[in-house]
Amino acid sequence: MTLQMMNTSDEFDDQIIKGLIEIIAIEGPILTSRAFNLYAKKGGIAKLTPTVSKRIMAALKKALRTKDILLELDISSDKSIGLLWLPSMQKVIPREYGARGFSEIPASELGEVMFELADEVGQQKDQLYQKMVEVYGLGQLPKNASPRLDLVYKEYIA
Repeated sequence: MTLQMMNTSDEFDDQIIKGLIEIIAIEGPILTSRAFNLYAKKGGIAKLTPTVSKRIMAALKKALRTKDILLELDISSDKSIGLLWLPSMQKVIPREYGARGFSEIPASELGEVMFELADEVGQQKDQLYQKMVEVYGLGQLPKNASPRLDLVYKEYIA
């Protein structure tokens, strides 16, 4: 008699991929950090641990190989944040601020908004940043937003 072992890793990867695709379909394009946190939260995990992140990343790599999910590096100071989107969607979709934090808005989205606003208010940083505050319905620019906006400005406007 031989025992037949199921490859539960593949099945678990497929479950994770399905969950990520659902998140990306609703929230995408989305930064990897936000997608991972939403996946963990959806799964009842209070805190995204390094072990959970590694497991999600392993499944994401499989989805990238099969092109079920697409990835590009987001503009960031440390070049470690990815942008995820589905093949059926545009890579840049400006959206309302919503439940995201400012740091969770993809740089490509910020760049697109900034580029459009430059036609309206000119290319001066202060005016652009203030107009972005208005567009996203914020009272003021979040505390740590300027360095990120400076990177986006350099990439899209300067």
